[in-house]
Amino acid sequence: MSDGASAGDAADAFAEQARTAHGESIRHLVAFGAAVRGDDRGVHTEVEVLLVLETDEPTVEQELERLAETVGLEHGVVVTLHVLPADRFEANEEHPFVRTAFEEGRAYV
Repeated sequence: MSDGASAGDAADAFAEQARTAHGESIRHLVAFGAAVRGDDRGVHTEVEVLLVLETDEPTVEQELERLAETVGLEHGVVVTLHVLPADRFEANEEHPFVRTAFEEGRAYV
């Protein structure tokens, strides 16, 4: 892949499908990282997604992990999820990782 187009397409596809399947469970969905910014020039492209879920529900997280894998295969990228339940997110909103994702990423929810 030569540019971030497929990565952006993968992020869009994942966000749309995740919202359709689990919109009520998702507080925030932010795609971030070099691929989303369009400055990933490596052979392997990774789309990172920060997901904040309303509850700590293992089945929802597992379904979203499977969706990320499927979308990644369809778009030729790796979709990596970083999942936080809402209470852990609220306790860590100022953590550099979380702040960077929100500042540099693309928010879908």
